[in-house]
Amino acid sequence: MLNNFTNQKLPYSAQIELTLRCNGKCSFCSIHSLPESILGTDMTTEQIKSLIDELANLGVLALSFTGGEPTIRKDLPELIYHTGVVHNFMNGMATNGYLLPKLFKEHKIEGLDYALISLDYPTAELHDKMRGIKVYDKVIEAIHLANKNDIKVIISTVVMKDNIHLMDDMCQLAEKLGCSIEIYPCEDIIRDYPSKSYHIHEIQEIMPDISLWANQIRILRKKYHNILTDPISVEVVKKGFGGYPNYNQNILRCHVAEAYLFISHDGFISYPCKIHPIIKFNALKYPVSTIYYSDKVKEIMKMHDNYPFCNKCRLGCAIASSIPTRWKTVYAKYVKGFIDGGLR
Repeated sequence: MLNNFTNQKLPYSAQIELTLRCNGKCSFCSIHSLPESILGTDMTTEQIKSLIDELANLGVLALSFTGGEPTIRKDLPELIYHTGVVHNFMNGMATNGYLLPKLFKEHKIEGLDYALISLDYPTAELHDKMRGIKVYDKVIEAIHLANKNDIKVIISTVVMKDNIHLMDDMCQLAEKLGCSIEIYPCEDIIRDYPSKSYHIHEIQEIMPDISLWANQIRILRKKYHNILTDPISVEVVKKGFGGYPNYNQNILRCHVAEAYLFISHDGFISYPCKIHPIIKFNALKYPVSTIYYSDKVKEIMKMHDNYPFCNKCRLGCAIASSIPTRWKTVYAKYVKGFIDGGLR
């Protein structure tokens, strides 16, 4: 919000993609179809720690790890410690949960504030089938271990046609496990690369009706206080970004280029976003602050969601990074979320 009153802007959050490799084979995700040439070589431990140092010096407040599957990396405990203890970032990670029990049992995880764990169905048979690995029981075990270690768990549920009727069951399960829950619809994520674009061709057969999803969220929010999917986010998902030139009619404009720094597994920062990069900078070669404050990036920031590929975009990363830019959306997501108990 301070960025609205100063020319010296700061990204409030950052995310480091530790690897593109994943041990899951989710039916709605195209990562497992990427060729070896794109998966490439991941950054070293020291390279990542150096970037974490730079993000701290830049003034970033929250830093999370993602993938692929971040728990594949053996240096994850060291990276979490460097992030959450050495630099005192608000630190989290997104994971399918498969390796979490092993991680919690073999390491003292210091500095991790929360884990965003994927769980789409209330039964092992259905969840494991969609995720392509036997992971349900490991997720439940990981949640219990996280609770014992004072690590907050947020269940991340991807809503599809075949599980939208189970959302009440998912909220009940999350409540029973002492977790908050984020509930967002499956998306047609197109990963653009110079040589080719990758996505799931049958994704439309999986995606739910957005209006039906939105109505479900409104109903469930009256019954459960652990739902983090707020009314503002619901409206943005329904309408999507890409409101130019009538953007004043939209609830929120996309601020992902300004408020959120995403560093890919090979050390590059893409603008305006990780899904649709029109320009990339090598953060292993140039300082992160130099990249963020470059004239080219400033021009992209001013564009907000005025790109063809922004039309109807409703990606969670764009919504989450844009919400803190307006008081109304901050209140709906964070203040009310805390008052209701979901963010405690």
